[in-house]
Amino acid sequence: MFTTKEADVHSHLPHGFSLLLVEDDLELAAVMHRWATWVGVSMDAAARGADALRLVMARSYDAVLLDLTLPDMDGPALYDRLVDLCPILASRIIILTGGAVNGRSRTFLEGTSCPVVLKPFDLVSLTRQIAQVERAA
Repeated sequence: MFTTKEADVHSHLPHGFSLLLVEDDLELAAVMHRWATWVGVSMDAAARGADALRLVMARSYDAVLLDLTLPDMDGPALYDRLVDLCPILASRIIILTGGAVNGRSRTFLEGTSCPVVLKPFDLVSLTRQIAQVERAA
């Protein structure tokens, strides 16, 4: 399923690392779920901002992958609410975007220190970004 190169990079994430994926693309979420299982990462997924908020209230996460465009709220608004609920997440959120952003999202991206990963992405690059966030925490 995954290459030896990916296995080497993925070994840098601690076993049991907890990740929240906030992504409404169900195909991408399914790929990410297979990846998480393969590398031993505990991953929950939410397709809507409201679901992500409920999950963060129920459990803690080592990192959050946050899509900027969701059906029920935009990424910047969800970011603010996530950080209000759990301030430690401010340095543990990685933004996912397809590149097309509106004015509010553009302003958010220019003003945030969150890492940004452009879709489509490869799992090696994404894993490196997650590992950097984990090391900085």
